Amino acid sequence: MREENRRRLAALLAAAMAVLALSLQIGALAGLPDEMVLGAGTVTRIPVSAAVSAGIAADTGRGGLAAEYEGGDGLAIRAVDVGEAEVTFRLLGLLPVKTVKVSVQPQRVLVPGGQSVGVAMNTRGVVVVGNSDLGRTPSPARLAGLKSGDVIRSVDGETVTSARQLSLCLADGATARLELVRGDRTMECEITPAQDSRDGQYRLGAWVRDSTAGVGTLTFYDPQTGGYGALGHAITDVDTGVVMPVGEGELYANRVVAVKPSREGAPGELTGDFFAAPVSLGSVTRNTERGIFGEASEPVASALYPDGLPVAARSQVHAGPATLLTTVDGSEVREYDCEIVRLSGASEPAARSMVIRITDADLLEKTGGIVQGMSGSPLIQDGRIIGAVTHVMVNDPAMGYGIGIEAMLDAAEG
Repeated sequence: MREENRRRLAALLAAAMAVLALSLQIGALAGLPDEMVLGAGTVTRIPVSAAVSAGIAADTGRGGLAAEYEGGDGLAIRAVDVGEAEVTFRLLGLLPVKTVKVSVQPQRVLVPGGQSVGVAMNTRGVVVVGNSDLGRTPSPARLAGLKSGDVIRSVDGETVTSARQLSLCLADGATARLELVRGDRTMECEITPAQDSRDGQYRLGAWVRDSTAGVGTLTFYDPQTGGYGALGHAITDVDTGVVMPVGEGELYANRVVAVKPSREGAPGELTGDFFAAPVSLGSVTRNTERGIFGEASEPVASALYPDGLPVAARSQVHAGPATLLTTVDGSEVREYDCEIVRLSGASEPAARSMVIRITDADLLEKTGGIVQGMSGSPLIQDGRIIGAVTHVMVNDPAMGYGIGIEAMLDAAEG
């Protein structure tokens, strides 16, 4: 009787283990996206056991896909040729668990950056950063309802390109009609400048900004289009946080002359001298939440990756070791070790779609982790460019955020 009980218990344990194993396989498949875009010639591995099979259906042939179980590496989906297909994953060859639409596209290759760059940009319009009374006279801007972050585009139909031009348009003190942008809205308001008793000039009683400049890092150069991407996040006004609207801008070669290391609670920064002897690398035509973009004045080369690197699809990015390219001394681009800690969900902003940790002892010694000016440093994993560094975690500067390369390319083309 005892022997029979032992056999029953062993059978129950085996059944429980089998159910657990199958549950883990179902969980791994359920986490796959509904749609995937793969580059021709790439391999995507799904961490499942031999109990999972993949059936490929396509209008023409096999849609450029092949599937093969590779032991401990799981199920390998090989993107052989350009095409589209549906892949249905089944347990034990019978139970369908997940169907994924896969598009195989020509492999895109980018030249990774890492070069420190200077950015100088004039705004399209002028940004209101605050209101100020004119002595004892209340601010006309405040009385008219202007707020910090508003962008003044025109005065009585005349396009405004600088703070000086704004002053000239209002110099006669007459009531004027302003066109301004607030968030996603374009609106108009009337305003009557007041005379400043201190010098007799007519003014709005508003502080405005019409340009900005700073240091960042080049992420990629696209040899097919001649375009580039940098920073991985928007250039925003330091006082209002508004994304600076591009009027005209220039990207410059920069030499890092000093590093202020980051420490807990106090992000560091790179100091450059790109204005000392300016060398233009190209134009700045787009300033977006996912980076700045424009046309390079000449092809950009990489000494570390002269043949460029393929672009990683989001499905190919995973937690684990990676590297980043950046410049923290002079003009030399170096490669440093880091780690992708986790990938964020779809609800997170694109510029914070992955969490990274700096693990390279040399970089930690020089910078304390991530510093201002490293934004845009390209991230590389498994021989692919996967994204860029965007932000530092203030309370732990060895940690930070990154953006996926696909998100930057979408913004560059949008």
